[in-house]
Amino acid sequence: MAKCYIHSKKASTRNCSECSKAICHECTFQEVISSRVTRHSSYDRVVELDYNFYCPNCFITYSESTGYDKGSRGVFFRFKNSPSLIGLIILWTFFIGGLVINIFFPIGYILWVGTIIAMIALKVTANRNYNKYLRAIRLSGKLVDVVPVAAAKTKRKDKNLCPNCGVNNPYGSKYCNECGSIL
Repeated sequence: MAKCYIHSKKASTRNCSECSKAICHECTFQEVISSRVTRHSSYDRVVELDYNFYCPNCFITYSESTGYDKGSRGVFFRFKNSPSLIGLIILWTFFIGGLVINIFFPIGYILWVGTIIAMIALKVTANRNYNKYLRAIRLSGKLVDVVPVAAAKTKRKDKNLCPNCGVNNPYGSKYCNECGSIL
C-alpha cells in the first residue's frame, strides 16, 4: 500500500485530484466541485455532488483561487470569491427590501432578521474555509507570518532607559521615574 507523501509512516487513503500524490486521511481536503440533478419528480429531486480531493499543496492553490485565504473580513461585500453567492444575494435582498418596506410600513425591520441570519451563515462559512486554508499551510510546511495588523503596528520597545541615570522606565513615560530628567 502506498504511503502518504507528507506523513511517511501513514498509509494513504486517497490520491490528490490535481497532482495524483498519495495522501493520508489527515492530509485530505474534500471540496464539492459540481452538482447535478439525477432524478426529478413533482415533490422532490435527487442531487448528486462531485467531489475533488486535494493534498495540502494543491489545496493552498485552490483556496487562493476561490478566496478561502481572505478569511471572514469583508465577506458581506465580496461578490467575487464569496463563500456563498446565494447567501450574499439573500443578505442584500432582505436588507434592501427591509429598507424599502420600512419607508411605507413600519414593519420592514422584520426582514432584517433574514439579513442577520445570512450574515451569520456567511461569517461561519468564511471562517470554516479560512481555518481549512490555515490547516493546509501547517501541513504543507509553508509557514506564513500570521501576525495581526494591530499587533504589528503597536511594536513597543522593551527598554525605555533614562539617558541620565540608566533606570528602565515604563513604556510611554516622558520623564524618568528615578531622577526626573526628560526621556
